[in-house]
Amino acid sequence: MLAKMALRNLSRQKRRSFLLGGALSFGMCILVLVSGLTGGLLQSLQKNFADMVAGHIFFLQVERDENDRLQTIIKDDQALLDSLEDSNLSIQNATRRTVVFGTVLFSGKGSSRQISGIDWTEDTQLAKSLRMQAGTADTMAGSDGILISTTLAELIGLLPKAKMSFAEQAVLRRDMKIAWRESGKKYDLDKAVKEEIKHIEQRRKEEQSTLIPSLIGELLLVELSTINAQQNVAEFSIAGVFESHMDIAAYVDREALNRYIGMPVGTYNQFGLLLDDFTNLDAKTMMLHQRLSGTYELHPYAEVAGRDVQTIITALDKTGFTGKRTIITNLNNELGSFVGILTGVQAGSFGLFLIILVVVMVGLVNTFRIVIYERTREIGTMRALGMQRTQIRSLFILEALFLAVAGCIPGTLVGFLLLSIASTFNLEAFAELGYFLDGGRLSWTISGITLVSSLCMVVFFTLCAAYFPARRAARLLPAQALRTQF
Repeated sequence: MLAKMALRNLSRQKRRSFLLGGALSFGMCILVLVSGLTGGLLQSLQKNFADMVAGHIFFLQVERDENDRLQTIIKDDQALLDSLEDSNLSIQNATRRTVVFGTVLFSGKGSSRQISGIDWTEDTQLAKSLRMQAGTADTMAGSDGILISTTLAELIGLLPKAKMSFAEQAVLRRDMKIAWRESGKKYDLDKAVKEEIKHIEQRRKEEQSTLIPSLIGELLLVELSTINAQQNVAEFSIAGVFESHMDIAAYVDREALNRYIGMPVGTYNQFGLLLDDFTNLDAKTMMLHQRLSGTYELHPYAEVAGRDVQTIITALDKTGFTGKRTIITNLNNELGSFVGILTGVQAGSFGLFLIILVVVMVGLVNTFRIVIYERTREIGTMRALGMQRTQIRSLFILEALFLAVAGCIPGTLVGFLLLSIASTFNLEAFAELGYFLDGGRLSWTISGITLVSSLCMVVFFTLCAAYFPARRAARLLPAQALRTQF
């Protein structure tokens, strides 16, 4: 009975209810939209980097050699594997790689790259994930082959660049403007330049496609530093060319790379865990850190969180430690500022939501005060007919509850609809967004805890806003309320 009366009362003031409910809907829509997009961007960023570097959680061991230099080398991982078997982590893949930085050289041009040594018989996931334009990874095991990206091939002069530089675009714009001015034609310069750039880049892309197969077998030199800090030059032949929006590494056989940098056979310097579920990555890393604390001499996690590996090792070197130290870190620490920015945006969206909520709450308090003033005689009539004070208070509380629910549900649905629409657009043309895309499209995800807590917060604040005016209405005396004149 009270619920029907509450719904009827809300329908009597359609405009007022629509404005208040619309404000709540807008706040929920903004929260869902921003949180969903930033969550998706962060998830895609983590997924893309994890696919390339083969891990969400990483184990490294650092020790000093006889010349007091730090070396990153893993010689025995059996204790680590035993510990992982007893963990509750759902592990998709475990990889053992030798990872160094070097300069890839060809005909006098060079480009710095991460050189990843892969055990191709064990680490089969990488070969499946690479989008090969020519060649194959099937012959990489035990060979002197190297897999490079089309971007690296452009930088060292193996391929003509597909994208026009800003300087080239400026020259094109100038020449077109002069030519059209001399001909006396009317034109939309910006549109014409964009179309011409598109045609030129498409032509260059087609030219690249015809040239890429001819790169197989070309010899490349790679400048490397050995584990003893000596300079060495490695020679590899191109076994394949792949296309990637995340050009961070070239790939070779692990034992071939070990020979060039002086690492013993069978050793490596990075153990990576690729997880099926990489949410709450920091908590899972801390859990593993605690489980392994009795097995290895671990570097304190407080000195790992928020730092990339190179920063950690540099700081460790300054301490002058002896023996062997094991570092457990994760992808969030490596991504650093990216994660911080996206997490900050999520926090900012929640802050904006709270501001909108506070403004709406102030409006609700004032609205319910006005409503009670306008319905004073009606309240007096209901009290005279036998309605109890608790029922009067509950009536107004129910009106606020229905208003909150009616505002939140449409806003949430609209937010999800906009996220679904945004995820349908193919953005592969925007190469700078490659790090944040999943299959060329924006992905989105939103925490169920965030969504439920936001809905509960809206309902709670709305009920609080209505409670005090409702209590005041319940305390009105029937005779006094019936005598009120407007």
